[in-house]
Amino acid sequence: MPVKTLHIYLIKKFIPPFMATLFIGMFIFFMIFLFTYIDEIIGKGVDNVTLTKMFGYMFITFLSPSMPLAVLLSSIMTFGNLGENYELASMKSAGLSLLSIMRPILVFVLGLACFCFLFSNYTLPYIHLKAGRLLYDVRSSKPAVNIKESIFYNGIDGYSIRIGKKDNDGITIHNVSIYDHSAGRGNSTQMYAKDGQIFMSTNKKFLSIKLFNGTRYEQPVKDAHEEKTRPNMIMHFKEEEVNIDLSKVKMQQTDENLFRNNAEMMSVRLLTQYTDTSIKYRFQNYQQTYNQFHNAYYFQKSLTQCKLNDSLHIKQIISIDNYMAKLAAAPRKNLIESALNMARSADSFLESKVKEEENQVMEQANLSTEWHKKFTVSFVCIILFFVGAPLGAIVRKGGFGMPVVISIFLFITYYVISVTCEKMVLQDKLNDMIGMWISASIFLPIGIWLSLKAANDSPLFDAVLYMDFFKKIFGKNKKQHAPAATN
Repeated sequence: MPVKTLHIYLIKKFIPPFMATLFIGMFIFFMIFLFTYIDEIIGKGVDNVTLTKMFGYMFITFLSPSMPLAVLLSSIMTFGNLGENYELASMKSAGLSLLSIMRPILVFVLGLACFCFLFSNYTLPYIHLKAGRLLYDVRSSKPAVNIKESIFYNGIDGYSIRIGKKDNDGITIHNVSIYDHSAGRGNSTQMYAKDGQIFMSTNKKFLSIKLFNGTRYEQPVKDAHEEKTRPNMIMHFKEEEVNIDLSKVKMQQTDENLFRNNAEMMSVRLLTQYTDTSIKYRFQNYQQTYNQFHNAYYFQKSLTQCKLNDSLHIKQIISIDNYMAKLAAAPRKNLIESALNMARSADSFLESKVKEEENQVMEQANLSTEWHKKFTVSFVCIILFFVGAPLGAIVRKGGFGMPVVISIFLFITYYVISVTCEKMVLQDKLNDMIGMWISASIFLPIGIWLSLKAANDSPLFDAVLYMDFFKKIFGKNKKQHAPAATN
């Protein structure tokens, strides 16, 4: 298809609302993420560089889920503006069909769909890996050192610190109590001082507390039997400095290899390999479970068979009731207890295998849903274009008014169906193929129907047409009931 001035004009009309709505969609998803994890992020003392990296990675991860919304909303806005400014009517009067007008933007959307797949397959796993590792480190880190007045602070392992009052300079403190139990023998060291100073070291690896005019109580015992023989040590001091190691309080960097097995951090090739391996492992687990239960619990020859003739090695199946009746009370009791223990052991064995199977099913479903996501997002972008473009041509309203309301309603419907079906797949209540493609299969006929209606210039949203239709219906009902009323 040769590139014409009209094609360039239509694409230029489409790109600005697409970029704006894409950013808005990503921002909305990012705010949902922020509200979800804000309590686990704030107050951790994480530096601004780390937070910027984490937020940046997380913001980019929402590019793929925001793409369908951006395509839907921008297509409605673009064709709504064309219809509102009578540009669409001028193009049709020049002999162009709606499909011909949609074609250049459709080619652009196909390019977006290809980009979305390549991004989800190659770039997004790496970004998910970086973002997931940073989020885990921030959530796992301990809160920043924030010692408040008249409250015992236990945020540092091995220490309990209380400050009676803190001056406005943030350094001078009064009525200080420090309980040092870092040695693992309880509060073996206690320090009290009227005044002091608290500050961080230059490299922020130590918390330094200078104490003035205080007392130190220490119990210098190494073994438990020395507690009664050795007295406590009391030392009065004019100045003493306590340096507390903060290495365990600072955020630790986790090895990224621990997160590489997550489904979100794999490409289509890796997801396929892991899915095949998971299926093979489940089949092997079935065989092992059957063999273990068959050998350990099912065949118990001591209960079902006995030798009648040791020389001939002849075996005969006998009744358990008859066998138990011949036993004395003590052996019968021991045999019953042994059977009960074996039944309990079999029940515990099966419960563990059921939980293991549930975990394997969830892992396999997670791999399968992530594999389908790589394709469904790109495919839905194309489908929603065929929903949004004819809908905008029918509505003939541009801007952020009616198109936003319609597109948000349609996207919420698509999103709710997708999330609900995905959860059903993860719970093994729905087939992965059906669950992950049902939203696309619902909107595909809607897009075809809207395209046909827009191509035929059907007054789909003409309120007068519907009012006339209902007036005709109610008018007929009134005429039918009128003779009965007069009689």
